[in-house]
Amino acid sequence: METGEQFQSQKITFAEKTIPSYVLDDLSSRFIINSRPEDLKSIIRLFFLVENAFWFYLDFHRVENPELRECALKEFAYNLISHCPQIKQFIAEFDKHFDAWRQYKKTIATCGAIILDKDLKHVLLVQSFTSKNSWGFPKGKINQNEALLECAAREVLEETGFDIKPYADEEEYLEKSTNEQINRLYIVAGLPLNTTFLPKTRREIRDIQWFPIDALPTHKGDQTLKEAVGQNLNLYTVTPFLKSLKMWIKNHQAEASSLFKHKGRQKQQKQFAAQTQNQYQEFVPLKKGKLPTKIVISQRSTSVRYSREFQDKDIKQGKRGMTVVQSLFGNRDSQKAVEFKAPQVDTNSFYSQAWLGFRVDVDAIVDMLPHEGSYYFPKHFDLGTV
Repeated sequence: METGEQFQSQKITFAEKTIPSYVLDDLSSRFIINSRPEDLKSIIRLFFLVENAFWFYLDFHRVENPELRECALKEFAYNLISHCPQIKQFIAEFDKHFDAWRQYKKTIATCGAIILDKDLKHVLLVQSFTSKNSWGFPKGKINQNEALLECAAREVLEETGFDIKPYADEEEYLEKSTNEQINRLYIVAGLPLNTTFLPKTRREIRDIQWFPIDALPTHKGDQTLKEAVGQNLNLYTVTPFLKSLKMWIKNHQAEASSLFKHKGRQKQQKQFAAQTQNQYQEFVPLKKGKLPTKIVISQRSTSVRYSREFQDKDIKQGKRGMTVVQSLFGNRDSQKAVEFKAPQVDTNSFYSQAWLGFRVDVDAIVDMLPHEGSYYFPKHFDLGTV
């Protein structure tokens, strides 16, 4: 906290660098006078309005008129509050209010994204406009009643021009808590290295570059990146996430490898099931005594198994153009099969052996006919015709 003498001398310094009244009038009407009454009663909300006016001053007024003074936020806030009648009462304790607001900002959650390339070897970082050596993930502070993922998508879109909504997963993020401030970064992987990025805001992002993950420092004493680029880069917001990020990449690659193997097993199982189904379809006609018109032969190579005694003799088998007998026993002469000759049969006197002892049992047949005293004897039946 500054002393009274320091504050008085600072007021004099601010007065010497007064922003023109016409500029302060424009900014007051845009951001202060027409705001909601409840925003002017809260010192925290008021300073957020002043901050918006500050960015508008840098992005538009100074761009159109470079002769306007370039000042820091605190100097600008003092000039605007002392100029606007609706909020002029807060100038008496300006330092106290400004420090309280700045301390409150440190507790507001920030959301953004860790954007990775397809090979998971590069990460996208943005360079702050106000600091040439400061690089970090695209992110920003959350608005009131704003969802975390919505905040991340909005901030990344503003700083890079890329919409992460179609690619972000609410469950895939890294989160760190520093001095009661939550920093959540959603992981978005798979972007090509030639993706075009273009900030949508002025004087906030100076540059956007892919950085090799292995070159980024995981602790303060890591000099890998300094040796690569030849200078120190301010990565204090990046370093705390690198170990967790590398662990996420390792687990993600392991899951991808496991999924690839699982899909390979599924493919083999489908091929085996299809082959089994084909074999069953070939077996059904054979089971019914029908010979299929076409037999599909598998293209997979098969080997002939043989016993150990043949293995000991180093007898090869399964060679192309050789029969199974030749494969097993070599090219030695095998015993010729006896040619089968069908017996001669006299077709004129051909009869079945089953009829040799056949005799007609007349009495049994007569007993089967209806007669008096049997179970069924219809009245119209005439025994005389039997």
